[in-house]
Amino acid sequence: MPLHAVYGHDELRERLTTTMRASRLPPALVLTGPPGIGKQRLALWIAQGLVCDRGPGAPCDACHPCKLALQLSHPDIHWFFPIPRPKGDESKQVEEAEDALVAAIAARRETSLYRPPEGLTGLYLPLVRALHRRAQMRPAMGKVKAFVVGEADRLVPQASSPEAANAMLKVLEEPPPDTFFLLTTAEPAALLPTIRSRLVHLRAGRLKPADIARFLREVPDPPLGEAEAGRRAELAGGAISAALAAGAPAASRVLADGLLAAAAGGPAARWRYALATKPFGARAAFTDTLDVAAEKLRDELAAQLRAPTGGGRAGGTGEEPPSRLLAQVRELERARQLAQGNVNPQLVVAGLLRRLAEARG
Repeated sequence: MPLHAVYGHDELRERLTTTMRASRLPPALVLTGPPGIGKQRLALWIAQGLVCDRGPGAPCDACHPCKLALQLSHPDIHWFFPIPRPKGDESKQVEEAEDALVAAIAARRETSLYRPPEGLTGLYLPLVRALHRRAQMRPAMGKVKAFVVGEADRLVPQASSPEAANAMLKVLEEPPPDTFFLLTTAEPAALLPTIRSRLVHLRAGRLKPADIARFLREVPDPPLGEAEAGRRAELAGGAISAALAAGAPAASRVLADGLLAAAAGGPAARWRYALATKPFGARAAFTDTLDVAAEKLRDELAAQLRAPTGGGRAGGTGEEPPSRLLAQVRELERARQLAQGNVNPQLVVAGLLRRLAEARG
């Protein structure tokens, strides 16, 4: 299945097109912005534009290199993203990382949608060594090659483990002349300062509701109807990931209801919920719970803004002032970012419930 189109970011893409046509694209840049807005897809669009037969610029989608890029099969476009830590013999870990990445990309060819990385995945040292090895090779088809490095903050999975980041720094310090590095992250502060200093930073903003609604009508299988797509897009906060989370399965909705009810209860209710959370494993389900809880609060916030004298109820939260609802949404988004790291979900939810209770006043 080919990559879906890029949705939104029109102004940024126009600027990038002008820059590429003038052969002024920096050899190393980082796309930053909120999670779930399509930064990696945008980076792949840039890479496709670099190898397009029409020359650097907006890709035509019709030439042979563009078609290969859309199929994730172009030999000069290399997509790296977090994978599980290789566990084999140290001498074979680079090959193991290469094999895991190839398998993960093959899985992404099968669907237009893919989940955020699990908490125990990362851009570990063997994977960066594989990147370094590919970077030393000459382009296979065209004049340049491009490396898309998604979730680049995962170069440092723990504060005491900067080995992969230091290896990446060596590549950025002496980049081959025919190579472009396109990193993406929602947490640029998590990158080493020495890496940040070698990157040109581009900020990608939140998407317009119309762009999200069009995505929901065209990409998921089955696609959403116009009314449902529009409703979710208005409540998504500019992120496609949030709009998709609104269709979470019943189990996630039950867990989200319990989370919000625990936050509304006393200390005993909060501790009971926190202790019932699995300390490790099932991180995807935990992330879904946070997404659904945030979506419920956004629904309530939107309802109150439409009817200032009234208010709906979401997940047992009761009627609350919009400012407090917004504060709780921000705490859930913060917890979601923490959940993507190598952390204990039980500790994350314990701190989250305390902050949610404080935000409720």
